[in-house]
This record gives sequence, C-alpha cells and structure tokens, in this order.
Amino acid sequence: MTADEQPSGSPAKPLPKSVSGQPVIIKSTENEDSAPTTNTEPTISAAFASIKKEDFANVANMPCARNGFMTGIVTGVATGALKLFTRGNWSKAANWAVGMFVVGSTASYEYCQFQRRKEKRNMRRAVEIHAENQKVQEKRLARQKEQEKKMEEQRKAAEKRWYKFW
Repeated sequence: MTADEQPSGSPAKPLPKSVSGQPVIIKSTENEDSAPTTNTEPTISAAFASIKKEDFANVANMPCARNGFMTGIVTGVATGALKLFTRGNWSKAANWAVGMFVVGSTASYEYCQFQRRKEKRNMRRAVEIHAENQKVQEKRLARQKEQEKKMEEQRKAAEKRWYKFW
C-alpha cells in the first residue's frame, strides 16, 4: 500500500452506555444555516446538560444504586462516628464521613456492576452451551432414527424369502 492509498473508512466505535444502560446520545448543536461542526468529542458541559430532573427521581430504580448508597451511608456514619469519638473534632469527623460515604458508595456500586457484568457474561455462555447441547442432541436423535430405519430395512430383508415360487 502506497502512502497516497488510505483505507476508505475507519472502524466504527460503539456508543458508550450510560449508567442506566441506555445509549448516550450526543446532540448536535449546529444550526441549519451554519456549517456542521467537526468536534464530536463529548465535553463536560454536554454531560451536565444531559442530566435531567427525572434522573434524580429514578436513582433508586437503577441497578446497584440502592446497594451502593446503603453501603456508603453505613461506611460514612461508621467512619464519622469513629473519628468523632477518637478525636472529638466535629468538622474533621464530618469531612471523613462525607469522604467515606463517597468512597464506600462508589466502591460498592462498581463492585455490583462488576458482578452484573460477570453474571451477564456467564448467562450468555450458558445460553451458548445450551444451544450447542440442543444441536448435539438433535444430531444424536437423527442418527438414532437413521439407525432404526436401517435396522427395520434389515429386518424386512431378513423376512424376505430366499426362494421364489414360479
């Protein structure tokens, strides 16, 4: 391939999925009368613009969110109480409680998502194995029917007389 020969197309990248499992939709900010923009990279402002009020109302319905928040609350309260009892400083205890809430929630949420991905992968494999087993069983049944048919033909051939009346 020479330098002036380039592949005609680049491989398409799959769109990322949001936390809720829905594909992320990047809306174009171009006007009808303006030229299309070439910047398709997502930005932080676009990410914040995509957050809706309904997203906060449905946080508890998201997979792993409830478990993550509960773990974060327990972690934050336990750490804050321990810091308060050992040091006696309310502000530092509150800072530690908030920090550990964030760390505990994030860690629990990510671990739960990891478990879900692993379970999904295992379920796909189980479905593949089941499909393979079905195919093998169908082949076995077909062979068995073919053998039965041959046996029936042999039985009929054995019953056939070796002599012939005129």
